[in-house]
Amino acid sequence: MTANTSSIIDERFGSAERFRTLRGIRQEAQCRLSAEQWNFLHSGTGDETTLARNTRAFDEILWNTPLFAGVSSPNTGSRLFGHELSLPLLVAPFGGDAEFHPEGHLAAGRAAQRTGIMQMVPVASSFTLEEVAASSQCPKLFQMTLVGEVSACVELADRARQAGYERIVATYSPLRQWRERLMEDAFVPRVSMQRNFSEGGTAAQRATLEELVSFTAPRWSWQQVQSFIRECDLPVMVKGVQSPRDAEAALAAGADSLYVSNYGGRTVDRTPASIEVLPEVRAAAGPEVPIVLDSGIRRGSDIAAALALGADAVAAGRLIALGLAAAGEEGVVRTVELLRDELWTTLGHLGCSSVEELSSEVLYCRP
Repeated sequence: MTANTSSIIDERFGSAERFRTLRGIRQEAQCRLSAEQWNFLHSGTGDETTLARNTRAFDEILWNTPLFAGVSSPNTGSRLFGHELSLPLLVAPFGGDAEFHPEGHLAAGRAAQRTGIMQMVPVASSFTLEEVAASSQCPKLFQMTLVGEVSACVELADRARQAGYERIVATYSPLRQWRERLMEDAFVPRVSMQRNFSEGGTAAQRATLEELVSFTAPRWSWQQVQSFIRECDLPVMVKGVQSPRDAEAALAAGADSLYVSNYGGRTVDRTPASIEVLPEVRAAAGPEVPIVLDSGIRRGSDIAAALALGADAVAAGRLIALGLAAAGEEGVVRTVELLRDELWTTLGHLGCSSVEELSSEVLYCRP
């Protein structure tokens, strides 16, 4: 897509300068999206118990604010995977990006570059992994679903390496998702994995696509995950960790980092919130293993809470999608700016001069 076309699209989606709060971005996005698109973004599986629990668990975290210990200029910057970030935030690897803006992950990547954060790109992007990689210079990770033959997954990971991705985010292949809002809407989102498998993909990779979309592929074992990591030429972060057991298994298989996630409550209902399991995952992994968390991030204060409980960074998907829907690339830039400002304010009130000072000591524990 040309720069001129991008500017025309941005004009159609409006300027983001008028957004003073994340609530304003959300309201604008809701005005621009259809009811079906809104439900696609905000729905969960089953009774949406986990979806609600993700945000409620953050709401229940309280601060132990110190007296006369405020900091006037806290530093929101952090370091992850060898990169200096303006705040400990990554663009989460959400699918259906073209539902929210014609440029989807291309626009999100440019916004990530401008705001100094990282981007995770899913195999279900509306654009090929090469197109997204070439569209911006921010550090990128490629999320892929481990299904089918190990060799086919290794081939896809090597494509990502050649395109410039620095790390693989490996996740499992879920069964069908029972999302009743989408079922009632009879809505079929434009989640397209075909681009990554039909353009540049091998026959083995196309066979993997068939298994993905049919939901009939055999589930991988940890032994297969270990084989994939051993043959992959990029470091691997395992996504979907929700217990000490899985944290230990992922590290034993060769993962060098963990991604605590229940997929935003969109795969299976009645699981704990990601933030609830984070402390025990950190305890099992030890202090040196990088941990990223998603599911439930709605505020800069949520970022602070996640870091206080053991995460090194968080990923946001729905917030980024709302920014795209509200004002394209500029909407994502503004979303990240507001998250950074909220985090800055939280750090100051907690008496923390940097995100490294966040720990369980800033949390209020009920008697």
